[in-house]
Formats: sequence, structure tokens, C-alpha cells
Amino acid sequence: MTDEITAADGSAPAAGAGGPPTPPATFEFLIHTLFTQALMALGRIPNPITKQTLKNLPTARHFIDTLAMLEAKTQGNLTTEERRLLEEIQHQVRTMYVEAGK
Repeated sequence: MTDEITAADGSAPAAGAGGPPTPPATFEFLIHTLFTQALMALGRIPNPITKQTLKNLPTARHFIDTLAMLEAKTQGNLTTEERRLLEEIQHQVRTMYVEAGK
């Protein structure tokens, strides 16, 4: 496997393409990304592209279910910090989901 990432057309990305550096691919980053998506779907934060705040509970439920799936699939393979982060974020989004449905 190669570390080089290619563009959709198969070409290598341009060097110095601009924009902020990409964060490292970590479990924590994945969990925070899913958390952010859930917050947007719950209407808690605006979409950074459209700047609109919309509530979409089925989409929020999808992200909650995805976090639960990750917890089940990674059981016994997470550090204490990773497990705690996943548990805390799930608790937060589940609580917000219940409040949003009222």
C-alpha cells in the first residue's frame, strides 16, 4: 500500500495546493467529526458551508447509531481515553437527541 493519495482522476494532488494542513487520521478525530455532524443534524451548530442551522432528526439518529456501531466494533481495542471520549460523546448526543424530539 502506498501513502500517496490520488485525486478522483487518478492524478497525484498538487504540491502546496493551499488551505490548512490536514489533521492526522486518529480515532479521536473520527469521533469528533461524527459528533460535529450530529450537532449539525440536531440544529445545535450551523453548517459551515451553508451557514444555515437546520434540524434533521433522522440524520442525527444515523450519527448516533454510527457512534454506537463504532463502540461495538472497537470493544476491547480502545485506550482508556478513547473509550471515555466515545462514551461521553454518545451520552451528550443521545441527551440532545431526546431534548430535540420534545
